[in-house]
Amino acid sequence: MTPKPLENLLESYRAHLSTTRPDEKAPKIHVDEIASKVAVFYERMRSIIDYQEEHLLRKNFIGRTLRRRLLLKDLNLNKNIAEPLIKEIIRAGRLPNDTVSESKIGEVQAIIDNFLALTAALRQIRDPREEETYDWLIKVTVNAIEENLFPPVKDTMLSEFMFWTVREKLSISGLELTENEINLQLFMGIQKALLRVDQDQLTYRLLKFMYPDWNSLNAGNLEQIVRELPAIQVQLRKHLSPPASRYFFKLCNYFNTVFYLIGDMLDRGLSYEDLKTLFENDQALEQEIETAYSGRFAKQRSKLHRIALFSILSILLSKIVVAIAIEIPIDKYITHNFSLVNLVLNILIPGFLMLIIILSIKMPSENNFAVVLKEVKAICGFNGGKSYVIKAPKKKNLFTRTFIQLLYMTIFAACFYYLYLALVAIKFSMANIVIFAFFVSLVAATGVKIHNRSKEISMEQKKPKFSLFLIDIFAMPFITVGKWGLTALSRLNILVIIFNLIIELPFQVFIEFVENFRAFIKSQKDSLH
Repeated sequence: MTPKPLENLLESYRAHLSTTRPDEKAPKIHVDEIASKVAVFYERMRSIIDYQEEHLLRKNFIGRTLRRRLLLKDLNLNKNIAEPLIKEIIRAGRLPNDTVSESKIGEVQAIIDNFLALTAALRQIRDPREEETYDWLIKVTVNAIEENLFPPVKDTMLSEFMFWTVREKLSISGLELTENEINLQLFMGIQKALLRVDQDQLTYRLLKFMYPDWNSLNAGNLEQIVRELPAIQVQLRKHLSPPASRYFFKLCNYFNTVFYLIGDMLDRGLSYEDLKTLFENDQALEQEIETAYSGRFAKQRSKLHRIALFSILSILLSKIVVAIAIEIPIDKYITHNFSLVNLVLNILIPGFLMLIIILSIKMPSENNFAVVLKEVKAICGFNGGKSYVIKAPKKKNLFTRTFIQLLYMTIFAACFYYLYLALVAIKFSMANIVIFAFFVSLVAATGVKIHNRSKEISMEQKKPKFSLFLIDIFAMPFITVGKWGLTALSRLNILVIIFNLIIELPFQVFIEFVENFRAFIKSQKDSLH
């Protein structure tokens, strides 16, 4: 018998097939191909220093473009925002040329007008947190524009399928949560583990749940909404960071592979009848799962190699910039202790360490497929179904918690102290030591992130090894500092700031000039008969 969540998924898939019929006669948005090639090349270069998931790169691109267009509007250089914004997205290769209907311009402009109306009302009430709220509204608007131009149809189908599959068979112990709290935590766990959304995207999706008509507010309730914005933000922050969230994320992150493969099967474009038959046939389903798993395994390995390459390049480029901007001036003109050998070592060692960590990372073994196959069959109604368990550990007493914290602080101090002694022994200056320790920590944290990504399709339960436990003990201080550093650098990436402020604005002006100039040349040629 087909489980109810799977039946709902199939019905959603059938509804999607019946409505996915683009109007071929509707006029489409066109951009110049030459200008587009230059813009795509620029975005690829930029991704080296700002590598993230594709959907996050896309969202951040929309955010940068929207902020730039709003600036030009404030300077009275260009009142129109939606059309040039969409054209920039197409030029950058994030939307295909000649496929986006011109009607999208009006839809996106309506979202932007909603933002402008909210910010105008915000200025009138003279809120002391106006700047913070303005920035929050921009982030919300960026996500609204992204969902309009890139409708998350498949994401919605899969996340709902995962939600009801897990929710029906979920048992929780060690946590006191209401039904609504469980539903909310499971929803957020799926969003983060399955769809890999960031905090801004998750905030927007929760906001839409609270205010379904957010993108089409009317003048009557505008002022009331603006006055409620601080309370709305506080409420959203409260929902986004409860202590229990990590347990739901861990559960969803372990089982996400199963739903990724179901999603890959949807991508094949089968008819509703063929897909329904496939899910009801044990042997055919197994063959299809194997094909989907092989494809995702290859894709994951390719993505891992790409992340590894970009991580090494990013570490080296960032280290060179820091050396030129900070280390060399301090050692030459302040401490008068410059050493070219130490500088080269300080640049190369973090990159070499990153390479060693990456080479030690392995993809899942052949045994993984058998585990994945069993889990996919379980959610499709074979093998007697599946249950999901969240078991929070018992809270440790005060003495145990204090002892563990003191022990960790001792190990933390010892690791950095002995690193300091080792670097002093080879004549590193204080600037060299601080920057070296910081970059080694960044490498350690990045290595852990890449290692976790390599397990994205893994469902194997490997036995813990004592040697790895020892490595973890002495690596954790560096990973902790590196985690803090990655968070700080994500907000203050020097190279990204340089690209945004110095390169991107004139570059986009140049791209638009190329497109307009080519259109002028073409019109002149066409006028000759």
